[in-house]
Amino acid sequence: MGFQDRRCILTATALLLVHFAPPQAEAQDDTASPVDVDTGVTVSEQFTDNVFLTANDRRSDFVTFIAPWMTLSYRAEDFRLNLEARAEMARFAEYSSEDYDDYFLGAEGLFRLNDSVFAFAGLDYSLGHESRESPDDVNGLRPTEFSDTSGYFGVGGTFGERNFRLGVNVRDLDYDDTPTALGVSIDNDDRDRREVEFGGRIGILGTETGEVFLQGIYDQRDYDQDVDSDGMRRSSDGYQAAVGYSGRMGPVQGEVLLGVMAQEYDDARFGTTIALDFAADLTLPLNDRTDLEAVVERSIEETTLRGASGAISTSLGLRLRHRVASNMSLAAYSFLTQNAYQDIARTDMLFESGLSLRYYLNPRIYLDTNYDFRQRQSDVAGAELDEHRITLSFGAALDPRFDKDTATLATQSTGGFYAGLQMGDLGLQTKVDGARGAGGNLTAGFGDHGPAGGVFAGYRSTYGVLVIGAELEAEVTDASWRHLAGRDFGVTRGDAYALSGVLGLRTQRDALVYGRFGVISAAFDSVYRRDNGLPITISDRQTGLLFGVGAEIPLGNHLSGRMEYQLRAYEDYPIGASPGVNNDNFATTESLARFGLVYAFGAKTQSEKTAQPVDFSGFYAGAQIGHGTLQSDNAGPRLPGNPANPPFTLVTTRSGQGFTGGFYGGYGYQTGRFYVGAEAEAEWSSMDWNIERSPTWRIYSIQKTSTIGVGLRVGYVLNDTVLLYGRAGVV
Repeated sequence: MGFQDRRCILTATALLLVHFAPPQAEAQDDTASPVDVDTGVTVSEQFTDNVFLTANDRRSDFVTFIAPWMTLSYRAEDFRLNLEARAEMARFAEYSSEDYDDYFLGAEGLFRLNDSVFAFAGLDYSLGHESRESPDDVNGLRPTEFSDTSGYFGVGGTFGERNFRLGVNVRDLDYDDTPTALGVSIDNDDRDRREVEFGGRIGILGTETGEVFLQGIYDQRDYDQDVDSDGMRRSSDGYQAAVGYSGRMGPVQGEVLLGVMAQEYDDARFGTTIALDFAADLTLPLNDRTDLEAVVERSIEETTLRGASGAISTSLGLRLRHRVASNMSLAAYSFLTQNAYQDIARTDMLFESGLSLRYYLNPRIYLDTNYDFRQRQSDVAGAELDEHRITLSFGAALDPRFDKDTATLATQSTGGFYAGLQMGDLGLQTKVDGARGAGGNLTAGFGDHGPAGGVFAGYRSTYGVLVIGAELEAEVTDASWRHLAGRDFGVTRGDAYALSGVLGLRTQRDALVYGRFGVISAAFDSVYRRDNGLPITISDRQTGLLFGVGAEIPLGNHLSGRMEYQLRAYEDYPIGASPGVNNDNFATTESLARFGLVYAFGAKTQSEKTAQPVDFSGFYAGAQIGHGTLQSDNAGPRLPGNPANPPFTLVTTRSGQGFTGGFYGGYGYQTGRFYVGAEAEAEWSSMDWNIERSPTWRIYSIQKTSTIGVGLRVGYVLNDTVLLYGRAGVV
């Protein structure tokens, strides 16, 4: 099953245990109607550069979405009822096999039994489809469709001075068979199942700002077929037990919990999965217009991957919402999810990030611009993917979303042109997929890194703390990789030009934190030769999409320092020893870490007027999360596929990407403008590369799992507010 299915259960559990708080006494408006009806529609046009979410042979397309919806709510003194209906119809311009129609119907109600106890219930029904990113949805001519029916009921309220919730959630999933190119259908009947959860929560200790609680959930997952197509018995029983806190923690409002969870399967070949359970849902107001949300989730998911009992799914995410004005808002999000499959050697890391700007033309009609990026890294060769999506939406609703008289867009405070220089390190990676002898196939990642530098210029405007801009850049690099063996092939990256949009927020010290998305055109020279034959050379420009995050720190005198990290993905292309014969597919991606200097023409930075000195002396600690590349020089003797050819030596560089996270801490001492300090760090990583020559020959890989290190920091303080430092050490 896809992981989006399990999220529905988590949502229902959250409703069961959290959302239905006891009704509070409310001032009643005798003139207000107890019935409220709202309806609307959103029409969107989206460009995606990877329709089928594959590592190689990527296909792009335009998609049109139509999404109508309707809600009806009834509110009385002791009773509340909410009804919802929505749909989403998607039509692909070229790949109509991916068209879908999704529907949802839902109802939820609450009835107050007395002043301290209430009952609640809900019923949902949906017809949906499984995303192509799901490892269980493969090889079908169209995405797998399924129906999802769920219901829940329970009671809650207060007992003495303690809050409590008690409820049951039942869910039924029915997957349709999916046709394949071979003329037969994928039998998905062995995925059909019923899931039942019984859970409760009770407060055990009240505080001035919240409550400590105990929570327990028992779940039962029964498959309609006792044995699946691989002969495995996938039905299981599980539990979750946790202690948590709900309320306010200083400026932070939300909930955290810690406990244990387990799942025991009917098939004796599956081991019992036991894992630490932790979760958080926290909101931090940064100011009166900006909120930052942090979300942590962990669960044991279902899967039908051969040999896997399930997967431990761990997600960490951030959401930022900024209200520019009552009719304009900015939103950004980033999520990192690890899916660790049990009983097989597979771990996937899925990263998702996006930016959205919404503007209301009037209280009922709005425009949305969205950019979204997602990437999956896996220790299974060929399972990696990345996708860039750009969406423009037009929406309308019956109920107004704000008072028209308050719709005053923040006055443009600054704006103008800027230019600069930048340089950094570019990681070039090409995923190669192609046929090999005796009906086999090679799936491999190659790459190397090299310096990259260039110039840029742009224009941006500031509305309050919101910064909107556009930037044009030119870049040069000598990054290249080469595979020298019986087949000699490689890629060299040349100059590039990019145009991107920038959305960001100014901090109180006038630093700019921003996200970037845009289009890039780069020159590539690709060469391919087999068995000492004539080389085939392709020199062409490839178009791609880019996504980046960065920050600019004011240095004074109209200068700012910039640091940024970018991910890029280009169109793939075929190349082989002979044109059109047994071609390999080359799919190239890049990661770029760079630094730069920015000069703003005529702008006066806030730091030049009101910056307060900062003393960098003392202890510090923090957490970090990141992305990077892992490269290995690979050399060794090989025997030729053709016995008539002599033996040779393989010389190449393997490459892959992945995610990192960890903690650091240290101590520094500042004297005048000079700074010296020491720092220690611990880091966990999923960066790896994989080579698979199937069905026979070599399969090998490397994964970097963790790092510990210490280093020395030496720096210089600029404008009493910015520490510019270098660090060197051992890991």
